[in-house]
Amino acid sequence: MLADTELIFRILLGVILVSFITHRAYYTRKYKPDSQDSSTPTPAQRIAGLLAILGVIGTIIYIINPAWMAWSSIQLPVWLRWTGVIIALSGFGLLQWSQNSLGENWSDSPHLMFGHRLVINGPYQWVRHPIYSSFLLILGSTFLISANWFIGGSWIMMMALDISARIDMEEELLISRYGDQYRDYMTRTGRIFPNF
Repeated sequence: MLADTELIFRILLGVILVSFITHRAYYTRKYKPDSQDSSTPTPAQRIAGLLAILGVIGTIIYIINPAWMAWSSIQLPVWLRWTGVIIALSGFGLLQWSQNSLGENWSDSPHLMFGHRLVINGPYQWVRHPIYSSFLLILGSTFLISANWFIGGSWIMMMALDISARIDMEEELLISRYGDQYRDYMTRTGRIFPNF
């Protein structure tokens, strides 16, 4: 019974990771930028890239044979691991809602496109960067689903580094384009979590 449950979580983790990558690839291909992004990665983004590689390797090893990742496994109750699946699914819901709200204003790298408009509807009425919120939910759920601190920690640290660097760049661009309109929007919304 325990082996069957572990197999289910291994399959679900693989499906979640492949779905996340597929979703990103679809939108990156659908909304190609109207200019080349010439920014160089920050040191934090380079470290995030290395952590992503570790996360992918750890996840693949876990899916193939969890015994090979037993050195970093933690004991979590099954209900908490299922909670991770629910968190991931809610992250995908938020991700799609955010993408739909942004439409053609979305780009994979922080830059403003010609005709870019400030989007403040959908989840953007509460959070300035809900796509990053969804990334944290989806990739952060790997910690609970895998019950493995190495896998979950790699993904969480990767996202934290990458998101913090991207948000700073994006908000500088948005302030330079929209000025006080964006500053006012910042006072009413949270960065990645709603203001309560």
